[in-house]
Amino acid sequence: MAILNGYSQSNTDQLASEQSIGSAIFTFTPVQREGVTDQRFHYAQQILNDTKSVSKNNVQNLNATDYWNITTAFVILKEPKNHIKAAFDKAIHLDGATICSYIKAMGPSGLDKLIPESFLPFYSNCAQSSTTESSKMDVANYADKNKLNPKLVSIINTIGLNDIQFRNTQPVDWTEQKPLDERNQELIDSLFNVYQTYIGRSLVGKQFETTMWRVVQHSSLEMMERYLPIIVAAVNQKQLDEVPLKMLIDRIYWLKYNYQIFGSQGSQIKVADDKTRNEIITKYNLN
Repeated sequence: MAILNGYSQSNTDQLASEQSIGSAIFTFTPVQREGVTDQRFHYAQQILNDTKSVSKNNVQNLNATDYWNITTAFVILKEPKNHIKAAFDKAIHLDGATICSYIKAMGPSGLDKLIPESFLPFYSNCAQSSTTESSKMDVANYADKNKLNPKLVSIINTIGLNDIQFRNTQPVDWTEQKPLDERNQELIDSLFNVYQTYIGRSLVGKQFETTMWRVVQHSSLEMMERYLPIIVAAVNQKQLDEVPLKMLIDRIYWLKYNYQIFGSQGSQIKVADDKTRNEIITKYNLN
């Protein structure tokens, strides 16, 4: 296949279009650009190959998370701005709420500087709407509609609001946010002592299934490691999706060993070699 300026000539326009990037990714052949290390290049290739494999090479099976992964791979590969933008735009078009939650958990991943015209308006709106929706939410009605414990839902809603109280403003006022985080951690410990399980989908519904994980993700290494097996069990029991677990594993390995497994902590942090990554995938029964 002919290569021009680091990407497939036949895919140049398709990769830059939100409408056609899905089909184009299956024939896309990345080229290692200057400044992309062998390890980073290989890792990006693996992200793309995994995405193709999980979707069974069918564009109809690609979801928002897949396009987020493609966006991540393009950032690592230093693909042209219009390719990154097309992948990101497709992801937020399919499921903006999910992409918003990823960004709030792992940060902008450089997108605020690479594609500010797409990223900044989206993140500003999603952060604001998340806060507004949660603060105005009719907790009693939500609990009744989903046959949930209204007291527990109310507590989880408050925890979620506290978690983003000052995180949605830049720069973050840590003198204000840190006490809220510490209080949230105490509340999560108390809830776990009562329920002896992850506070997930069956207890608080889809709206709040990631709240407990977010508190753990924003906590100390000690708390992360303590709750890791609990969150693993939650994923196995379909109380939480797999992506948050991968983010937690990345955060733990970054803090302990100064490298990550799946790349969720940003492109500046070293990614583990294939052997280590495959061991972690097998250990936690991950896709």
